[in-house]
Amino acid sequence: MNKPLAAVMYRYGAQDTIKIEPIQRPKVSPGKVIVEIKAAGINPLDWKLRDGTFKNIFPLVLPCVLGVEFAGNVIEVGEGVTSFKVGDRVIGKSLNYGAFAEIIETTPDLLVPTPDNLGDSIAATLPVAGLTAWTGLFDIGALKSGETVLIQGAAGGVGSLAVPLAQRAGAKVIATASRKNKSYVKSLGAAEVIDYSDPEALAQLKDVDLILDLVGGKPLTALWSALSPNGRIASAVAVDIAGKKPDGQPGKGTFFQMKYNAAVLSTIARDIAKGEIPYTPPREFSLNDASLALDSVKSGVYRGKTVLRMKE
Repeated sequence: MNKPLAAVMYRYGAQDTIKIEPIQRPKVSPGKVIVEIKAAGINPLDWKLRDGTFKNIFPLVLPCVLGVEFAGNVIEVGEGVTSFKVGDRVIGKSLNYGAFAEIIETTPDLLVPTPDNLGDSIAATLPVAGLTAWTGLFDIGALKSGETVLIQGAAGGVGSLAVPLAQRAGAKVIATASRKNKSYVKSLGAAEVIDYSDPEALAQLKDVDLILDLVGGKPLTALWSALSPNGRIASAVAVDIAGKKPDGQPGKGTFFQMKYNAAVLSTIARDIAKGEIPYTPPREFSLNDASLALDSVKSGVYRGKTVLRMKE
Protein backbone atom coordinates (compact mmCIF):
# COMPACT_ATOMS: atom_id res chain seq x y z
CA MET A 1 0.00 0.00 0.00
CA ASN A 2 1.37 3.39 -1.01
CA LYS A 3 2.06 5.86 1.76
CA PRO A 4 -0.25 8.90 1.85
CA LEU A 5 1.11 12.21 0.64
CA ALA A 6 1.24 15.47 2.58
CA ALA A 7 2.48 19.04 2.22
CA VAL A 8 5.34 18.92 4.72
CA MET A 9 6.76 22.21 5.99
CA TYR A 10 10.46 22.08 6.92
CA ARG A 11 11.22 25.68 7.87
CA TYR A 12 9.63 29.10 8.15
CA GLY A 13 9.42 31.29 5.08
CA ALA A 14 7.40 32.01 1.96
CA GLN A 15 9.73 30.33 -0.54
CA ASP A 16 10.74 26.67 -0.90
CA THR A 17 9.63 25.69 2.59
CA ILE A 18 7.06 22.99 1.74
CA LYS A 19 7.62 19.65 0.03
CA ILE A 20 5.00 17.15 -1.13
CA GLU A 21 6.15 13.77 0.12
CA PRO A 22 4.93 10.51 1.69
CA ILE A 23 4.12 10.38 5.40
CA GLN A 24 3.64 7.46 7.73
CA ARG A 25 0.11 6.13 7.72
CA PRO A 26 -1.31 6.58 11.25
CA LYS A 27 -2.52 3.60 13.24
CA VAL A 28 -5.93 4.29 14.65
CA SER A 29 -6.00 4.86 18.41
CA PRO A 30 -8.85 3.97 20.77
CA GLY A 31 -11.50 6.67 20.71
CA LYS A 32 -10.26 8.17 17.44
CA VAL A 33 -10.99 7.87 13.72
CA ILE A 34 -8.91 8.04 10.57
CA VAL A 35 -10.24 10.05 7.65
CA GLU A 36 -9.15 9.92 4.03
CA ILE A 37 -9.14 13.60 3.12
CA LYS A 38 -10.71 14.69 -0.15
CA ALA A 39 -10.31 18.45 0.31
CA ALA A 40 -8.73 20.75 2.89
CA GLY A 41 -9.62 24.39 3.47
CA ILE A 42 -6.92 27.06 3.47
CA ASN A 43 -7.13 30.02 5.85
CA PRO A 44 -5.03 33.15 6.42
CA LEU A 45 -3.60 31.53 9.55
CA ASP A 46 -1.96 28.89 7.37
CA TRP A 47 0.21 31.25 5.32
CA LYS A 48 1.00 33.30 8.44
CA LEU A 49 2.22 30.14 10.17
CA ARG A 50 4.27 29.19 7.11
CA ASP A 51 5.84 32.62 6.80
CA GLY A 52 6.70 32.76 10.51
CA THR A 53 4.42 35.70 11.29
CA PHE A 54 3.17 33.96 14.41
CA LYS A 55 6.21 31.87 15.30
CA ASN A 56 6.54 33.55 18.69
CA ILE A 57 2.84 33.09 19.46
CA PHE A 58 2.15 29.70 17.87
CA PRO A 59 5.56 28.02 17.53
CA LEU A 60 5.58 24.95 15.29
CA VAL A 61 7.49 21.72 15.81
CA LEU A 62 9.17 21.26 12.44
CA PRO A 63 8.77 19.45 10.16
CA CYS A 64 5.00 19.67 10.30
CA VAL A 65 1.87 19.57 8.16
CA LEU A 66 -0.35 22.65 8.24
CA GLY A 67 -4.13 22.80 7.80
CA VAL A 68 -6.97 22.65 10.32
CA GLU A 69 -10.14 21.85 8.34
CA PHE A 70 -11.08 19.15 5.87
CA ALA A 71 -13.74 16.93 4.33
CA GLY A 72 -13.42 13.27 3.42
CA ASN A 73 -14.39 9.70 4.23
CA VAL A 74 -13.93 7.70 7.42
CA ILE A 75 -11.66 4.73 6.68
CA GLU A 76 -10.94 3.42 10.20
CA VAL A 77 -12.58 3.75 13.61
CA GLY A 78 -10.85 3.11 16.90
CA GLU A 79 -12.10 1.04 19.77
CA GLY A 80 -15.06 2.63 21.51
CA VAL A 81 -16.14 4.87 18.63
CA THR A 82 -19.85 4.47 17.90
CA SER A 83 -20.81 7.81 16.34
CA PHE A 84 -19.16 7.13 12.96
CA LYS A 85 -18.49 4.08 10.81
CA VAL A 86 -16.22 3.27 7.89
CA GLY A 87 -17.51 4.91 4.72
CA ASP A 88 -19.17 7.90 6.37
CA ARG A 89 -18.60 11.24 4.65
CA VAL A 90 -17.50 13.82 7.20
CA ILE A 91 -16.53 17.44 7.70
CA GLY A 92 -13.79 17.84 10.26
CA LYS A 93 -11.34 19.89 12.24
CA SER A 94 -7.86 18.63 13.04
CA LEU A 95 -6.60 18.07 16.55
CA ASN A 96 -3.40 20.04 15.89
CA TYR A 97 -2.92 20.97 12.23
CA GLY A 98 -2.23 18.16 9.73
CA ALA A 99 -5.07 18.64 7.21
CA PHE A 100 -2.85 19.32 4.18
CA ALA A 101 -2.51 15.58 3.70
CA GLU A 102 -4.34 12.64 2.20
CA ILE A 103 -5.04 11.11 5.60
CA ILE A 104 -5.55 12.31 9.17
CA GLU A 105 -6.40 10.99 12.62
CA THR A 106 -8.82 13.00 14.76
CA THR A 107 -11.50 12.57 17.40
CA PRO A 108 -15.17 11.99 16.56
CA ASP A 109 -16.27 15.09 18.48
CA LEU A 110 -14.46 17.17 15.84
CA LEU A 111 -16.42 15.57 12.99
CA VAL A 112 -19.92 16.10 11.64
CA PRO A 113 -21.69 14.22 8.82
CA THR A 114 -21.46 15.78 5.36
CA PRO A 115 -24.93 16.32 3.86
CA ASP A 116 -25.55 14.03 0.88
CA ASN A 117 -25.79 16.82 -1.67
CA LEU A 118 -22.84 18.89 -0.43
CA GLY A 119 -19.54 18.51 -2.27
CA ASP A 120 -16.28 17.94 -0.43
CA SER A 121 -14.69 21.19 -1.59
CA ILE A 122 -17.42 23.36 -0.13
CA ALA A 123 -17.70 21.16 2.96
CA ALA A 124 -13.98 21.52 3.70
CA THR A 125 -14.26 25.31 3.91
CA LEU A 126 -17.01 25.44 6.53
CA PRO A 127 -15.44 24.71 9.94
CA VAL A 128 -13.23 27.80 10.20
CA ALA A 129 -15.28 30.29 8.19
CA GLY A 130 -18.65 29.20 9.49
CA LEU A 131 -17.69 28.88 13.13
CA THR A 132 -15.59 32.05 13.18
CA ALA A 133 -18.55 33.98 11.75
CA TRP A 134 -20.92 32.39 14.27
CA THR A 135 -18.61 32.98 17.23
CA GLY A 136 -18.15 36.65 16.39
CA LEU A 137 -21.77 37.38 15.56
CA PHE A 138 -23.58 35.45 18.26
CA ASP A 139 -21.30 34.05 20.98
CA ILE A 140 -19.24 37.22 21.38
CA GLY A 141 -21.30 39.84 19.55
CA ALA A 142 -24.68 38.75 20.99
CA LEU A 143 -26.37 39.92 17.78
CA LYS A 144 -30.16 40.14 18.02
CA SER A 145 -32.97 40.50 15.51
CA GLY A 146 -33.56 44.14 14.63
CA GLU A 147 -29.99 45.25 15.38
CA THR A 148 -27.56 46.72 12.87
CA VAL A 149 -24.29 44.92 12.22
CA LEU A 150 -21.32 46.16 10.22
CA ILE A 151 -19.19 43.38 8.75
CA GLN A 152 -15.65 44.47 7.94
CA GLY A 153 -14.14 42.42 5.11
CA ALA A 154 -17.37 40.87 3.88
CA ALA A 155 -16.04 39.34 0.65
CA GLY A 156 -13.52 37.06 2.36
CA GLY A 157 -14.03 33.51 3.56
CA VAL A 158 -15.49 34.40 6.95
CA GLY A 159 -17.34 37.48 5.75
CA SER A 160 -19.05 35.58 2.95
CA LEU A 161 -20.78 33.45 5.58
CA ALA A 162 -21.20 36.15 8.20
CA VAL A 163 -23.36 38.28 5.91
CA PRO A 164 -26.09 35.68 5.27
CA LEU A 165 -25.95 34.35 8.84
CA ALA A 166 -26.56 37.84 10.23
CA GLN A 167 -29.27 38.58 7.68
CA ARG A 168 -31.08 35.33 8.48
CA ALA A 169 -30.97 36.25 12.16
CA GLY A 170 -33.03 39.36 11.43
CA ALA A 171 -30.24 41.93 11.60
CA LYS A 172 -29.72 44.80 9.20
CA VAL A 173 -26.38 44.07 7.53
CA ILE A 174 -24.01 46.81 6.43
CA ALA A 175 -20.80 45.51 4.89
CA THR A 176 -17.47 46.82 3.67
CA ALA A 177 -15.79 45.42 0.58
CA SER A 178 -13.76 46.53 -2.40
CA ARG A 179 -15.60 48.23 -5.23
CA LYS A 180 -15.32 45.15 -7.45
CA ASN A 181 -16.97 42.98 -4.78
CA LYS A 182 -19.90 45.24 -3.88
CA SER A 183 -22.46 43.41 -6.03
CA TYR A 184 -21.22 40.05 -4.76
CA VAL A 185 -21.61 41.05 -1.11
CA LYS A 186 -25.02 42.55 -1.86
CA SER A 187 -26.10 39.18 -3.29
CA LEU A 188 -25.21 37.53 0.03
CA GLY A 189 -27.83 39.57 1.87
CA ALA A 190 -26.21 42.89 2.79
CA ALA A 191 -28.64 45.81 2.86
CA GLU A 192 -25.80 48.24 2.19
CA VAL A 193 -22.24 47.77 0.95
CA ILE A 194 -19.62 50.46 1.49
CA ASP A 195 -16.35 50.73 -0.40
CA TYR A 196 -13.74 50.28 2.33
CA SER A 197 -11.47 52.79 0.58
CA ASP A 198 -14.07 55.57 1.01
CA PRO A 199 -13.29 57.22 4.39
CA GLU A 200 -16.13 59.73 4.05
CA ALA A 201 -18.75 56.99 3.73
CA LEU A 202 -17.31 55.15 6.71
CA ALA A 203 -17.26 58.34 8.78
CA GLN A 204 -21.00 58.79 8.25
CA LEU A 205 -21.90 55.47 9.86
CA LYS A 206 -23.83 55.82 13.12
CA ASP A 207 -25.85 53.70 15.55
CA VAL A 208 -24.18 50.40 14.67
CA ASP A 209 -24.90 47.81 17.36
CA LEU A 210 -22.15 45.37 16.39
CA ILE A 211 -19.03 45.56 14.26
CA LEU A 212 -17.68 42.18 13.19
CA ASP A 213 -14.09 43.02 12.30
CA LEU A 214 -12.19 40.71 9.97
CA VAL A 215 -9.67 43.34 8.81
CA GLY A 216 -8.16 45.26 11.74
CA GLY A 217 -5.76 48.17 11.33
CA LYS A 218 -6.68 51.77 10.56
CA PRO A 219 -10.13 50.95 9.13
CA LEU A 220 -11.12 49.52 12.51
CA THR A 221 -9.68 52.42 14.51
CA ALA A 222 -11.82 54.86 12.56
CA LEU A 223 -15.05 52.96 13.23
CA TRP A 224 -15.37 53.35 17.00
CA SER A 225 -17.47 56.47 16.45
CA ALA A 226 -20.01 54.43 14.46
CA LEU A 227 -21.08 52.45 17.53
CA SER A 228 -24.38 52.95 19.31
CA PRO A 229 -24.22 53.67 23.09
CA ASN A 230 -24.36 49.92 23.80
CA GLY A 231 -22.40 48.97 20.72
CA ARG A 232 -19.62 46.41 20.63
CA ILE A 233 -16.79 45.34 18.37
CA ALA A 234 -15.90 41.68 17.93
CA SER A 235 -12.54 41.42 16.18
CA ALA A 236 -10.98 38.23 14.86
CA VAL A 237 -7.68 39.99 14.10
CA ALA A 238 -7.06 42.91 16.49
CA VAL A 239 -5.66 41.25 19.62
CA ASP A 240 -5.40 44.60 21.40
CA ILE A 241 -8.87 45.89 20.49
CA ALA A 242 -10.01 46.19 24.13
CA GLY A 243 -7.33 48.78 24.82
CA LYS A 244 -7.89 50.81 21.66
CA LYS A 245 -11.18 52.45 22.63
CA PRO A 246 -10.88 56.26 22.39
CA ASP A 247 -11.43 58.24 25.59
CA GLY A 248 -15.10 59.01 26.13
CA GLN A 249 -16.24 56.59 23.45
CA PRO A 250 -19.11 54.27 24.46
CA GLY A 251 -19.09 50.59 23.62
CA LYS A 252 -16.57 47.82 24.09
CA GLY A 253 -14.15 45.81 21.98
CA THR A 254 -13.37 42.11 22.26
CA PHE A 255 -10.80 40.00 20.45
CA PHE A 256 -12.05 36.47 19.81
CA GLN A 257 -11.01 33.16 18.32
CA MET A 258 -13.22 30.56 16.71
CA LYS A 259 -15.16 28.38 19.14
CA TYR A 260 -15.78 24.88 17.85
CA ASN A 261 -19.45 23.86 17.94
CA ALA A 262 -20.45 20.67 16.12
CA ALA A 263 -24.18 21.44 16.25
CA VAL A 264 -23.70 24.87 14.66
CA LEU A 265 -21.37 23.44 12.00
CA SER A 266 -23.95 20.77 11.14
CA THR A 267 -26.67 23.38 10.80
CA ILE A 268 -24.57 25.62 8.56
CA ALA A 269 -23.61 22.68 6.33
CA ARG A 270 -27.22 21.53 6.10
CA ASP A 271 -28.54 24.98 5.21
CA ILE A 272 -25.89 25.50 2.53
CA ALA A 273 -26.67 22.07 1.07
CA LYS A 274 -30.38 23.00 0.95
CA GLY A 275 -29.60 26.30 -0.77
CA GLU A 276 -30.88 28.36 2.13
CA ILE A 277 -27.53 30.11 2.65
CA PRO A 278 -25.86 31.52 -0.48
CA TYR A 279 -22.30 30.27 -0.81
CA THR A 280 -19.70 30.65 -3.54
CA PRO A 281 -17.74 27.48 -4.43
CA PRO A 282 -14.09 27.80 -3.38
CA ARG A 283 -11.08 28.09 -5.64
CA GLU A 284 -9.36 24.71 -5.98
CA PHE A 285 -5.67 23.79 -6.08
CA SER A 286 -4.10 20.35 -6.12
CA LEU A 287 -2.04 19.18 -3.15
CA ASN A 288 1.05 19.49 -5.34
CA ASP A 289 0.37 23.22 -5.60
CA ALA A 290 0.06 23.80 -1.85
CA SER A 291 2.63 26.61 -1.79
CA LEU A 292 0.95 28.37 -4.71
CA ALA A 293 -2.42 28.03 -2.98
CA LEU A 294 -1.06 29.60 0.21
CA ASP A 295 0.37 32.47 -1.82
CA SER A 296 -3.02 32.94 -3.47
CA VAL A 297 -4.75 33.29 -0.11
CA LYS A 298 -1.97 35.58 1.11
CA SER A 299 -2.56 37.94 -1.83
CA GLY A 300 -6.03 38.71 -0.48
CA VAL A 301 -7.43 39.55 -3.91
CA TYR A 302 -9.88 36.66 -4.22
CA ARG A 303 -13.34 36.40 -2.74
CA GLY A 304 -14.48 33.46 -0.65
CA LYS A 305 -12.35 30.47 0.25
CA THR A 306 -9.62 28.29 -1.28
CA VAL A 307 -9.10 24.54 -0.93
CA LEU A 308 -6.52 21.89 -1.63
CA ARG A 309 -7.94 18.90 -3.49
CA MET A 310 -6.39 15.51 -2.84
CA LYS A 311 -6.21 12.67 -5.35
CA GLU A 312 -9.55 11.34 -6.55
